[in-house]
Amino acid sequence: MSDISGLTAALADRYRIERELGTGGMATVFLARDLKHDRDVALKVLKPELAAVLGAERFVVEIKTTASLQHPHILPLFDSGTAGGFLFYVMPYIAGETIREKLNRETQFGVDEAVRIAREIADALDYAHRHGVIHRDIKPENILLHDGRAMVMDFGIALAVSAAAGGRMTETGLSLGTPHYMSPEQATAEKEITPRSDVYSLASVLYEMLTGDPPFVASSAQAVIMKIITDTARPLRELRKNVPPNIEAAVAKALEKLPADRFESAKAFGDALANPSFTAASASGMVAGAHAARAGVSPRKFAITAAVAVVAVIAALWGWLVPAPKLVPRVLRFPLNVPENQRFADVSGIPIVFSPDGKAVVYSGRSNHGTQLYYRPLDQLQASALPGTENASQPFMSPDGEWVGFVSAGKISKVSVHGGAASTITADYLFPRGLAWGRNDIIVIGSPVGLFRVSASGGTPERLTTVDVSNGEIAHQTPLILPDGKSAIFWVSAQATGQHLSLIRFADKAITVIEGSSSEPIALIEGILFFAQSNGSVSAVKFDPATTRSLAAATQVLDGVMYKAASGGALSVSDSGDLAYVRGSASNVIVVLDEQGRRVGGSPDQGLFLGVRFSPDGRRIAVYQGSVNLHADVYFFDIASGVLQRVTTKASSFRPAWSPDGRRIAYIVQPEKGLTEARWAPADGSGAEERLVAMPIPIQDIVFSPDARYAVLTVIDPKTRQDLYLVDLKGDRKPVPIVQSEFIEKLPAISPDGHWLAYESDESGVPQVYVRPFPNGGARVQVSSGGGREPHWTRDSRALMYIGAERLVKAHLAVGAGISVVHQDTLFEHKLVTTSNTSTFDIAPNGNIVVVRSSTDDADVIVVSNWLSEVKARLAVKRK
Repeated sequence: MSDISGLTAALADRYRIERELGTGGMATVFLARDLKHDRDVALKVLKPELAAVLGAERFVVEIKTTASLQHPHILPLFDSGTAGGFLFYVMPYIAGETIREKLNRETQFGVDEAVRIAREIADALDYAHRHGVIHRDIKPENILLHDGRAMVMDFGIALAVSAAAGGRMTETGLSLGTPHYMSPEQATAEKEITPRSDVYSLASVLYEMLTGDPPFVASSAQAVIMKIITDTARPLRELRKNVPPNIEAAVAKALEKLPADRFESAKAFGDALANPSFTAASASGMVAGAHAARAGVSPRKFAITAAVAVVAVIAALWGWLVPAPKLVPRVLRFPLNVPENQRFADVSGIPIVFSPDGKAVVYSGRSNHGTQLYYRPLDQLQASALPGTENASQPFMSPDGEWVGFVSAGKISKVSVHGGAASTITADYLFPRGLAWGRNDIIVIGSPVGLFRVSASGGTPERLTTVDVSNGEIAHQTPLILPDGKSAIFWVSAQATGQHLSLIRFADKAITVIEGSSSEPIALIEGILFFAQSNGSVSAVKFDPATTRSLAAATQVLDGVMYKAASGGALSVSDSGDLAYVRGSASNVIVVLDEQGRRVGGSPDQGLFLGVRFSPDGRRIAVYQGSVNLHADVYFFDIASGVLQRVTTKASSFRPAWSPDGRRIAYIVQPEKGLTEARWAPADGSGAEERLVAMPIPIQDIVFSPDARYAVLTVIDPKTRQDLYLVDLKGDRKPVPIVQSEFIEKLPAISPDGHWLAYESDESGVPQVYVRPFPNGGARVQVSSGGGREPHWTRDSRALMYIGAERLVKAHLAVGAGISVVHQDTLFEHKLVTTSNTSTFDIAPNGNIVVVRSSTDDADVIVVSNWLSEVKARLAVKRK
């Protein structure tokens, strides 16, 4: 709720509002302090659009009828009234969680626990019914679990609102019931609602506690209601075998379509749940016509009546469940104006994410700290920086839109969109390649070694899949948790044409390959699967996860999306079908600068250039270029002629390094199958390549000592994250750890005099540059302050250049028996392409600097509201 100053002032003598706790369909909830009784309370404020059509006096009169309810399983009403133009009511604030929150975390309850809770709710309902009060909105969100004991909330609020609104609820655009738990008589808008309606809703809640889903699920509220009216729920024991027969029979009877066929009271339902001998043959497996026949109505007449009711409900739903009066939502396109100082620092991982409800976006942009996550509600003109997200990347959101997850400082963390301290989800860094947050508060992580899952509340990640290196697989990435929360689609990144989509079931970790697929999944909304392709287009296809049919018949629905081979498409789709994407081409350009930042040369060619290295004579630059099919090759750029020449053509080759004499070029190779290798070959192409070293874990980088005696490798180790290994090229060439810890160490640089090793580490919590003696090791010295990345030595070994926050820094060193920092200069501000594990600049013998500069600085962020309706229209046209 954006402005509660009037409410705060009006209640200042009675309640002190502390903070917002959450928002629901009808009200926003605040934690408040009851000043008179010195206690915490939950103060609920009706939404303005609802209050606008309610008579305040009538609302207060009606809600008072529930204040007299006193029962151990009913959360009492303390107070109600009007203040500052708001309608409010007050209830006890009790620490605990709702059934919904527990379901989100655990999916299902134990059978005994679920039945006990249901019987407690039935007891509360029976008490209220005998006092003339029907709840009308029993659902998991309205039942609090306090020390394991059920407490029913908001008793009679729906009745009060309904009576006070005088039948004008269509004006609010809000509904008085949650479709999944509505009784058939509520769904068909019957005027008379009896206690048996609450019995039906309670049975629906118990059904979900036992199976993980309510009795009827569908892709829209309209479809759910049609199922409630016309379909029969599957018997419980088909979905969970250890449910006792009497529980199945009692739930089936409580879910009967006709109120007269249900239990006569909530007490009778509770008693049946406790009675092992209870049976109700007529309550299980019966079709709608048989229900009607028992009540003296012919099956044909019941079917006609139900069909008419469905038509009436669909017609009513446009005014009841959909706020906008238009039948066809209008598709709107507009740029998201991102301030210059918040522009994307890099398109690495998905830089923007839509909130599930389509009301806000989170994006990764520049800041004084390097990068920062920003939260931008679309109804506001400015974004706010999320605290604790400095140098964060790969944002992703919780299903309720209240939390933002991100990757930073070697950890996966989360922060509330309302502010506050960030908290760690896991410090087990897995080099994430895409993360997804499912409805059960489970986070799935893609990585170069496989998929993992971890609780959003924190813990140790559990492995779900393993990358098959022997079959050419590189990563399992970009997971998409499906709406059922029980399975996920992920992208298997592999050499050449081996990439494809697979589906994994969490329960048994069974994997199914989706035939005809080769692109990363983006979203599955209302049975439509969206996926991004390497040419910057997005396609869509009707998709049923149960059949995992081929995606070959997909239709292109968007193009011009920025795409990088290592991280995929820069776009996000909300659950409501809105789209946000970065428009442009993810290409880079090689630029040569002097120390003042003035351009003195470079390549006019654009591509996915990375890993720049000057040759020892300064005449050529080695670079690798990724391609859209995940293949990479090493190139030489001749500074004098401007010619870009390909060097490697076979297995994917990347991260080049020159031998000290300039006669050989080394690079990392990911063969189609087998070990990761470091190889080298004559730079003039006169001879065959030679294997230097091979490892069963990924090698990320290689550099040589000036005497060519040693090589230092950056290596990914699943146990210790990222480490530096030493290889004696004149010995057995066996890699041995030289810098290894629980932190991330990478991007080594050996001084030209051969005495010092500089590298980047995140041991302080943010990336910093360190120096230690080489090759035998010794005490390290921190060179950077305020963050530093990717060190490079000047040719005299007396200074280090590194990337600071939005600037290139030169640290002048005093070198003797030890090493110390004399002073540091900012050379120039930069807009380099920042990457995790490869060189983005280098220093020539004459002091010039080669950089990879992004050509995407002016990339636009485009928002498309109601995009789903446009996609549906395109798919319909194609089918015709």
